[in-house]
Amino acid sequence: MVVTKMHALGDDFCLVEYEPYVDYSNFAIKVCDRKLGVGASGLIVVRYEPLEMIYYLNDGSRMPMSANAIRCFSKYCFEKGLGIRNQLEITTGDGKIISEMISNNPFMCKVSLGKPIFNNSMIRVDDILDCFGRRILVNNHYFTIYSLYLSDIETVVFVDDFDIVDEYAKLISKYEIFSSGTNVNFVHVVNKEVIKVMTYDRHNGFVTSGSGAAASVIVSQKLGYTKCNCKASFDNGFLKIEITKKGIVNVTGMANTVFTCKFMEED
Repeated sequence: MVVTKMHALGDDFCLVEYEPYVDYSNFAIKVCDRKLGVGASGLIVVRYEPLEMIYYLNDGSRMPMSANAIRCFSKYCFEKGLGIRNQLEITTGDGKIISEMISNNPFMCKVSLGKPIFNNSMIRVDDILDCFGRRILVNNHYFTIYSLYLSDIETVVFVDDFDIVDEYAKLISKYEIFSSGTNVNFVHVVNKEVIKVMTYDRHNGFVTSGSGAAASVIVSQKLGYTKCNCKASFDNGFLKIEITKKGIVNVTGMANTVFTCKFMEED
């Protein structure tokens, strides 16, 4: 099978075009293996008519969406000439997503992620206590968490520096109130227009996360720390996050192709 490896700010994916009768869950485990396969955080399956992104994590589990994956998907599809007036309408597990190409070289696109959801059922919390501004105790250290759903379960924690991240990231991610776990975004506010983000993904560890960056800006803006248009800065680049007057969240960032190869599965 022909595999294209791509990345968005270092978050890497394997892309393949849809073929019937393929066990993509099993294929994702094999192709994403970093020692025996191509290596990636996840597998993106490109399906045409209608245009659909089918997304699997590297453990074979299906996920509805990924803000980084969909930028890679967009670059692949634009290069195939599928865009109309520099736009794509993409079916995902989270519904229809609009992707707009901002520039071709370097490739950059704007993806609309819709509106965040703040109710406990979407973040898989069973009790009725509000998780937006909730204090939790982790190893004798209190944290105030701000949790929401935006393509995935995201929790934001504000920090003065990132010294504590390694110690507490996994513990917060698996904290008892989250029955499915949560991604954790540690945020340092630089000023009204820039935040720094470190994201711990509950499946893949530390990553550069598009939805995590967007969630971080959503919370920062709601608390009055930043403007509606804000740059989320990472060690290997940045994303532009825009919150419209209607509450729609747009993420603008780059995607890059690494290589294309033929992947032969062993029996």
